Amino acid sequence: MSSLPTESRLTQLPLFRSALATRHTLDVHAISIPAGAFTGDFYFVHRADNRLLFALGDVAGKGLTAAVVMAMIQEELERTSCDDPSANMMRLHTFLKPLIPTNRFATAVVGYVDQDGTVRLANAGHCPPLLIRADGQLEEVSSTGPVLGVLSSSQWRTFETTLRRGEALVLYSDGAIEARSSNGEEFGVGRLAAALVGETSQKIAVSALDAVNRHSGSRRDDDLTLLVIRR
Repeated sequence: MSSLPTESRLTQLPLFRSALATRHTLDVHAISIPAGAFTGDFYFVHRADNRLLFALGDVAGKGLTAAVVMAMIQEELERTSCDDPSANMMRLHTFLKPLIPTNRFATAVVGYVDQDGTVRLANAGHCPPLLIRADGQLEEVSSTGPVLGVLSSSQWRTFETTLRRGEALVLYSDGAIEARSSNGEEFGVGRLAAALVGETSQKIAVSALDAVNRHSGSRRDDDLTLLVIRR
């Protein structure tokens, strides 16, 4: 099991490269860099029943309060099961709703990659995950429901696709696309998409980080987290 809370320093981890089944291998790499002493970003990876469970998200706001909410989410993700991601998202929302401060909310992507490459995920108002296809085309996965911890009645849809050999799923926090240059221009999804190059998950993640740092002069105004899953 790999359940890896974001630390108050640069964290760059080749989470694993291991067979989920005899015929299939997933290559997974994460990078997380907090903007300050506390972080509201979170990510989670866990292998179970020939599936790779994953999550990545962000708690609105900064400082200790956001970090405490992040820690609660991280703990609840430990209980994530292998069923429908939309049901897992509802479970997380139900857990957070009575606990989260009224001026706080969280965004998240929760899902899994199956041994045959099937990807199923739910997106609660988070930055759209990017799918890197074998032909170089990129696809965005839009939100499939509202943010977490706000509405009393919420529902999420489950998005489904297939990762083929050589394709990758990229999750990221808004600290990547909202990084600003010296003249205030945001990095944006377009630049991030263009930077997702490499033949391994680590190379893809590092290429993206390098591009963000060149754009922003390595200045960090917000937490930045990347999770790359390549088949």
